[in-house]
Amino acid sequence: MARDLSSICHMSRLIANSQPWDVDPRCAPLPWNDTAFQELQVRPRVMGLSLDDGVEKAPPPIARALLELSAVLRAHGHEVVVWDTFDHAECIEIMDIFYTVDGGEDIRRDVAAAGEPFIPHVEGLVNRGKAISVYEYWQLNKRKTAVQKKYLDKWNAVRSPSGRAVDVLLSPTLPHTTVPHRKFRWVGYTKIWNLLDYPALTFPVDRVRAEVDVLPSEPYIPRNSLDEWNWNIFDAKQADGCPVNLQIIGKKLHEEKVLGAATVIERLWKSHIDESN
Repeated sequence: MARDLSSICHMSRLIANSQPWDVDPRCAPLPWNDTAFQELQVRPRVMGLSLDDGVEKAPPPIARALLELSAVLRAHGHEVVVWDTFDHAECIEIMDIFYTVDGGEDIRRDVAAAGEPFIPHVEGLVNRGKAISVYEYWQLNKRKTAVQKKYLDKWNAVRSPSGRAVDVLLSPTLPHTTVPHRKFRWVGYTKIWNLLDYPALTFPVDRVRAEVDVLPSEPYIPRNSLDEWNWNIFDAKQADGCPVNLQIIGKKLHEEKVLGAATVIERLWKSHIDESN
């Protein structure tokens, strides 16, 4: 988290080059890759566009911002390909099991230590969780590795119209711009990257505009109860002026590529906003 993108890039470079692997055995010996960071800024990129995670549909302001940004990228020579999220539900299901493999004991202890009440959707997850055996836990890890391999294979197989591989993905960060206090329910758009171990960066793009971000005239048919809840809480007038955020995602250990892509996108989008004004 930072006030601006340049601060994130600067701190990431400093941390990587401080050789944290000399003091933390969990860190891989990977110094800052400036070639990867710069390369994404000097040639057209291929970006996978994910409008929907297949569970909760993003409301009008988020879809609008994502499509407008995609149009700007295309206008500057970048390629945008539709990203299929058919496999996201399975990844999210696996991630939910990981949260409570101990029956929710670790989460309960942390919440108790803080002395604060549970957020309702976290409490619901913990209460549903059942402790599993060590053997079952190792099988779960094998399942995670299998879906990570499947996702990597999918990424490597996708090609743009020009035949190039996808560099990064563009996606909503959340399927809503704002929610009623203590009513937050769905983090599927972000927690999938935790399961896959992919770096993701969230950035502001626009704000809700009540005059244009209206619901479609034809009634929307929800896919499930979560989707129905999310669609019903959107009110363009109530959310008017609230920030609209998107995210950029890269493959495992491709942090420099994500930051390089973000630098390009920020520059192009700011130029577009200036021209529009």
